[in-house]
Amino acid sequence: MEKLQAALEKAREQRGEAGLRPSHSRRAKDAGLADSELNALWDEIPFMEINKTRLQKRKLIFCEAGRLATPFDMLRTKVLQIVAANGWKRVAITSPSPGCGKTTTAANLAISLGRQQDLRVMLFDMDMRRPALLRTMMQKPKVHNTYDVLERRIPLEQQAERIGKNLIISGNSNAMRDPADLFLRQRTGDIIDEIEATYKPDLMVFDMPPMLINDDTSAFLKHVDCALVVVEAGSSTVEQVDLCEKELAVQTNVLGMVLNKCRFQSDGYGYYSNYGSKY
Repeated sequence: MEKLQAALEKAREQRGEAGLRPSHSRRAKDAGLADSELNALWDEIPFMEINKTRLQKRKLIFCEAGRLATPFDMLRTKVLQIVAANGWKRVAITSPSPGCGKTTTAANLAISLGRQQDLRVMLFDMDMRRPALLRTMMQKPKVHNTYDVLERRIPLEQQAERIGKNLIISGNSNAMRDPADLFLRQRTGDIIDEIEATYKPDLMVFDMPPMLINDDTSAFLKHVDCALVVVEAGSSTVEQVDLCEKELAVQTNVLGMVLNKCRFQSDGYGYYSNYGSKY
């Protein structure tokens, strides 16, 4: 882990700091709804039935605060600090290659954010060739998908589900053949703007495909303010991470890196964690 971090720092120094670009230019307009009206809109989204105990036993999703959820709570706090400082609202989560744990990270981060009662959060499954968000959350296949919403086949309130009062999740049960074509359309940006203007979330989190596998993520990045990269310890190479960061930096702000599947024992704090983070 130390070698990977040192190599990343060296690569960044060699490239030089490009500085932060302005946040996403297509910002949805304030819908002007009263809190009661906005709460009513969110309440129209049906609840997702989840088995919290079973998910936690699988050590995949941690719905309650506690020792195992602590790494994601730490990530939540860091993300909130950075996005607030920069005025960002739309966060893409990607990885250099498959298997790094980006979907698990996205789900746990969104759930951790959703535990903040003064935040409204939306999580979208944009990995449409190999959708995994609903499966990770142990959900049965759904009739409608996120891409049905982006194709205007169905409104969000008839497709998405809710965890608690303030976390909306839109997932896919079926794969889509060419998501990049959908992501490149101007209408896709318009629909995302409409969703933001209607539901006024504090954060929109997008679980994206791996960055170096196809052009889907690159096609979508114009719709977000920043990107978080999940890196797998012992598997992701420095070259992969450096290339991923370079390509992201051309199109959006790089929020940071999460070093995943990194096992360590801290005698000082006395707890075990699978997740580390670097910004």
